[in-house]
Amino acid sequence: MSIVGFVKEGQHIGVREFRENLAQVLKSSRTYFVTDHGKPVRAVLSYPVLLELLEMLEEFKDRNMIREVAQGREEYRVGGWVPASRLKKSLKRS
Repeated sequence: MSIVGFVKEGQHIGVREFRENLAQVLKSSRTYFVTDHGKPVRAVLSYPVLLELLEMLEEFKDRNMIREVAQGREEYRVGGWVPASRLKKSLKRS
């Protein structure tokens, strides 16, 4: 999951509704953004999602990874990419 996906999949829930449904929210694997007067004040997320986000943050510390991601994005932007299906076929032939 990407960080954007994490935010898109999250559900906004008011403080009162959060309090009334606390047990249900905590048992859910869904991400919730608790709002107070319509403004997000807290995020409630599952432990696996937390670990995934922390892993992403660790990757951002790696300068080589940052360069490779930027290079990959640029190659994709200019059309210098190969669909996985075609790559898979070419690897089987080798």
